[in-house]
Amino acid sequence: MKIVKKLCCICLIIMAYNCSSDDDSNGGEMNQLTVQELLVSGKWYNESRTPGTDYSDCEKNGYIEFKADSSFNLESFDDSSGSCESLGINMATYTLSNNRDILIAFESEEIIAVINSISEESLTVTSSSGETLTFDKTQG
Repeated sequence: MKIVKKLCCICLIIMAYNCSSDDDSNGGEMNQLTVQELLVSGKWYNESRTPGTDYSDCEKNGYIEFKADSSFNLESFDDSSGSCESLGINMATYTLSNNRDILIAFESEEIIAVINSISEESLTVTSSSGETLTFDKTQG
């Protein structure tokens, strides 16, 4: 169950990363990063989720990381034992399409997430289960 939640979070992050703002027709920055470049720009740490309970300080150490080779890493943390412990790193592959849809394939399971917004510091995605996840670049 925790793996499914993690994968949902990852999908959401990926989707949020693909929806960068392309509405700046005034010239803006000439070197704006693409959704793909933003997505693979480093680890995206858990910040918030809705609906549901807020992430604990321990859970905020969890992250998703999209790689340029279409691989995906997800590390979750849990403090139910009294101390904050990693639940391990789960690896998957992902496909970004339409600069907003992320398909994450984990073993025999696939998760779809839609990027709501993405910037250099924040990623918001919605999973196929309807959960909206927000990630940022700050651990904890």
